[in-house]
Amino acid sequence: MQPYLNPIANFDAKNDYQFTYLYLGSSRVLKNEVKIREAKDGSDPIYSRISTKFDKSHIVPKGSLENGKTYWASIRVEVDGEFTEWSPEVSFLCLATPSLKFDSLDNENYIFNDDIMMQVIYRQEQGERIETFQFTLLDQNKQAITKYPVRIPDTTTPNVLQERMTNLVKGRLYYVGIRLRTKNGINHYEDHEFIPQFITPALEGIVVAEAQPENGQVLVQSYLKQLLGTQVKPSVPGMDIANDVAYSYWKDEWIIIPKEKPLMYTRLGMAKASDWVAKVWCENIPNGVMLDFAKEDNGHPHIKFIKHDDYITCEKELGGIKSRTKSNTIKNLKLGKFYLYIKVIEYRVQMTIVPYEVDEI
Repeated sequence: MQPYLNPIANFDAKNDYQFTYLYLGSSRVLKNEVKIREAKDGSDPIYSRISTKFDKSHIVPKGSLENGKTYWASIRVEVDGEFTEWSPEVSFLCLATPSLKFDSLDNENYIFNDDIMMQVIYRQEQGERIETFQFTLLDQNKQAITKYPVRIPDTTTPNVLQERMTNLVKGRLYYVGIRLRTKNGINHYEDHEFIPQFITPALEGIVVAEAQPENGQVLVQSYLKQLLGTQVKPSVPGMDIANDVAYSYWKDEWIIIPKEKPLMYTRLGMAKASDWVAKVWCENIPNGVMLDFAKEDNGHPHIKFIKHDDYITCEKELGGIKSRTKSNTIKNLKLGKFYLYIKVIEYRVQMTIVPYEVDEI
């Protein structure tokens, strides 16, 4: 009685692959031999190996075959010291594992909107074409939240796979999964984590009640304040500032920041956005670097704002190329009081100095 190889799915020749077979004889089988040849008439075996196994399987080691080629395989087993006849040949194809690039995610797996067109770029060494694909949105435990419809790639961009995902919650960990099937039977799945991190408006309300005895009435006033952003706590390099004693204050309005204790804010998200604005309230600023925006690990590029007597310059350097931008000029600015307005659009930095008058301190 001869054995029979079970159907062989197409696989990547760079990985080990396990063949399984069927043998219905009554004798115990401990050895099997597999031979594989290219799918050509009269071709010789390029793989032949005897394996001693208690189960009905045979592992073809990685590197034994080549991707992009079709093969025929057959098997025989040893029964009572003799090998059976070879099984009928089974055809299969070796194809490299697809490569997927989640193009909508940055290097730190952030997105910056609650509504995104998730885009994945597909590549495959032998140019295998996709027949269908399906996206899935998963929670932090990799449990499905939304399964999107099975789709067929656009014929004009067959290697670009897209799905719109909406109503994402800021700060929540998600996974996006994608399963694809190709013309020759590759069934491939990958998932990737991401976190929505974007600015959402929030409102705070204050209600003030004021007695008006002359009218016998109570005046109730409500003040609403809109916050656009995420509150962050400052830190001082090398110091613990769990309380407010790290700095000196003047009239409960001004914070005195000496050069040896620069004030540092992290996770502002500014480097992750193409555009951003800032407003800085300043007084008694000596000439020199007054602000330095950089990645949290102090990596490049830095955006440095340098104070001069009558103006401020912004300097950026990347790849040996330095760019410099100058603000408007305010005569006799020196150590005076001013607002600095910063507006960044893509790679351009605009600055405006606006002097202001307050009571002398």
